[in-house]
Amino acid sequence: MEVVVPVDLEATREWATANRAAWEIAPQIETVRGEKRQTGYALTLYARIPIEIPPSEERTRAVLASWDRLCLIAQSLGDRCGEGARVEIDPFDAAGRLRPENRFEPEVCVNARIVHPGHYLDPAGPDERARLVPLEDRLRELGLRPGHW
Repeated sequence: MEVVVPVDLEATREWATANRAAWEIAPQIETVRGEKRQTGYALTLYARIPIEIPPSEERTRAVLASWDRLCLIAQSLGDRCGEGARVEIDPFDAAGRLRPENRFEPEVCVNARIVHPGHYLDPAGPDERARLVPLEDRLRELGLRPGHW
């Protein structure tokens, strides 16, 4: 059973607005015996890197704090993915992200997989996308925007 981490709704909304937090969901594609198949969904959470802080230990601490906050948000979504599904978070990646849809402003991101019940490499079922609606609703409720600000 996955442990779901609670988050403070109001504090997270304020943080999400101040840090321009956003999210994207895309198909998770794996190659199985030479054939590409969708095995679930990839979730990416973004927050701005505070470029007003000069490159320093202070900025590094701010980036790590944002990454930790995004991880907590991702961990809090486990019960919103459907029965038996889980959220698996990738390790920290120190590289900032520059996305054209966000005017190339540097962002820290958390990459996670939404893994359906059963074997990881089983194909995603036809109803799996619909099962993510509660997860998307929760991200909106927490103040994150779909795509970008």
